[in-house]
Amino acid sequence: MRSNTAAREILVGSGTGGRIVPDRVVQTLRRWVWPCGPEALNRLESWVEDRYRSVQALVDAPPDDPAWRQWLGGILSTRPHRETLLSELPRDRTREILRSAQRGAFGPGDVESIASQIRGAPREVCRDIAADLLHCAAPDRLALLARWVCHPERGRGILTELAEPPPRTYEEAQARLGELRLQVARLGFPSRTFAAVDVVLALAYAGLLSDAAQETFHSGGLETLLPGNYGLATMVLGVRRRRSRADR
Repeated sequence: MRSNTAAREILVGSGTGGRIVPDRVVQTLRRWVWPCGPEALNRLESWVEDRYRSVQALVDAPPDDPAWRQWLGGILSTRPHRETLLSELPRDRTREILRSAQRGAFGPGDVESIASQIRGAPREVCRDIAADLLHCAAPDRLALLARWVCHPERGRGILTELAEPPPRTYEEAQARLGELRLQVARLGFPSRTFAAVDVVLALAYAGLLSDAAQETFHSGGLETLLPGNYGLATMVLGVRRRRSRADR
């Protein structure tokens, strides 16, 4: 990922429970991240940063702008509900949430309250939407708290592979992700936002999915239909379309 020698203030959030386990971070990088190579990692991080900017641009997007569909299309869990979400999503309120998050008015503890203002999908999908809004609005300050990253109520998510014990609240998850950002920077992947953390987590999550598919479909051949760890990571991060354009 891109070199960044300037000192950066990294907000690790509040919360005292648990910690990021350094050895697990190193193992994750060795197994899932470093094998991709620096060029691919730089490209993936750049696409993530581009996505932040495209979501931030929604503050000026009219209700019928295709950018709304593109944003929801970047959140994997919205797939079965996108048409309903598009018809019921309160555009004005969503724009105000983005503006307020950019001004620092919201934090990780606000995921639930913001999710309650979203209509058109089950509660947990609305949580993913709220988490994505906050993260993209202020990616230098707020980490991604989607379910695949961390589900505090159920003790699930890829973050549980790196933190001990698993975070119990969104505030604790933010704190652990801030610690992970510091660890990743020390190991050679500094980032002015949480983009490097997003990339590391997505590649690790994709790796676990691939392993599970290999075990489930062993010798059946269906696992060969998966797009590979890198391709899965682009889907999880919502940047698959950028990958498709770059590959043409």
